[in-house]
Amino acid sequence: MRLALLSPVHGQSIDHIAQQLDNYKAFLAPFALRHYLHISLDSSPDLKSNLLEFADQNGHDIVICKKSRSTWRPCTSNALCELIKTTLKDNIRHDKVLIHTDTDLLFSEGIKTHLQQHSIGCGNKPFRFSNRGWKWCSKAKADPRIDRLILEMLDGDPASLRVGRVCGSFMPWDLFKSFGVMYNYYFNDTFFDKNQNAFWPITEIAIPTILQLLAGQGREFELPLIRNPKEKIDRKTISQHLWFGDYFGLKKIGRDPNSKAFRYLKRLQAKATGECF
Repeated sequence: MRLALLSPVHGQSIDHIAQQLDNYKAFLAPFALRHYLHISLDSSPDLKSNLLEFADQNGHDIVICKKSRSTWRPCTSNALCELIKTTLKDNIRHDKVLIHTDTDLLFSEGIKTHLQQHSIGCGNKPFRFSNRGWKWCSKAKADPRIDRLILEMLDGDPASLRVGRVCGSFMPWDLFKSFGVMYNYYFNDTFFDKNQNAFWPITEIAIPTILQLLAGQGREFELPLIRNPKEKIDRKTISQHLWFGDYFGLKKIGRDPNSKAFRYLKRLQAKATGECF
């Protein structure tokens, strides 16, 4: 299986993305991986050259977007626009496309079977502007691009919007091509750059809504591959997901390399590569 992996990259060091490249290679072997990376505008000027050097020395297939744009902690929509353009222009056909971030690490080889057996994975629940439990509702309601999407694609019905976690979303290549064209048609602009207090995680509505439109209203999606737990991550968290097979990776687990959970993940990674730990 050929996988295109799309990820925004941000930072002053390549340590976290280098760790991730090795991690994905371990758990997704023998799949053919091609990483498409967008380096945010305010990252280190040396990040690109250092990352290319690391990839060349360690056998990672990466493509870096030519254009760098601004991203914000809760919003990487600009990066996704460039990643879509870069992937579609690359003239390589993949089997599936995986959308993730540079803070995710995998812990289960079960991800390979899951990707082979399932077509689409993405958070996908009905969205209501009246949902006060989601802190971004007011900004979503004020975003003119969401208004346009509702008017032109949802027959003016905001109740047709979907919402959900998108880190670890995946879809087949042919669906991605249509998805990418539609996403960039509605969201490849400078709205957030010109209105920086207006940014919000627009991908959490845009991605599931567009996927539902393209796949059909009755289509159910699998969960995204990556979990972002609100509670502290421990070894038990990983063990439970290994048992249930519901998630295959975690966000931000690498931030504490001394934690028991991270050391357990590294042992699983070493086992996947056949190394001693």
